[in-house]
Amino acid sequence: MKRHPSLHALSQHHHFALIQSLFIRRARQQPAGRRATAVQRVAEKFLRFWIQNGQQHFREEEEILLPAYARHIPIETDPDVMRMLADHAAIRARTERLQELLEAKEPVEAVLAELGRMLTDHVRLEENCIFPKMEKTLSAAELEALGKRLTRLHAKGSCEI
Repeated sequence: MKRHPSLHALSQHHHFALIQSLFIRRARQQPAGRRATAVQRVAEKFLRFWIQNGQQHFREEEEILLPAYARHIPIETDPDVMRMLADHAAIRARTERLQELLEAKEPVEAVLAELGRMLTDHVRLEENCIFPKMEKTLSAAELEALGKRLTRLHAKGSCEI
């Protein structure tokens, strides 16, 4: 799907989130003898990704993207936006739980698997529903102004995969 250039940064963030989901699935498919170590390593890597990039991505959507949309549409009337915000809260909660489990050296696989599924579903929601609404609702000038405020992750050293 061709995306308006102003939203490329957020779509790029989504690409990196989907890579994290892929790493989670692959770790869980490892043979029994390597699975626990692979899951642990991917959980730690995901947590670094979240701290370095995921939190910022959610803030940008909530503080830049949605207020621009809310100038045109009451967001509380849009079920997709309400689901997006609920997803953000749920992903934050699962990530906090993952961190707690890692710190306590307890099993993380179930929470990590859930996070992987949630991320994939969330990215699909935003790419297939939310972003097309933004592109349709916001003017070209609004989209351009919005795009200038978003963080690009491909800058050197800004996103660990």
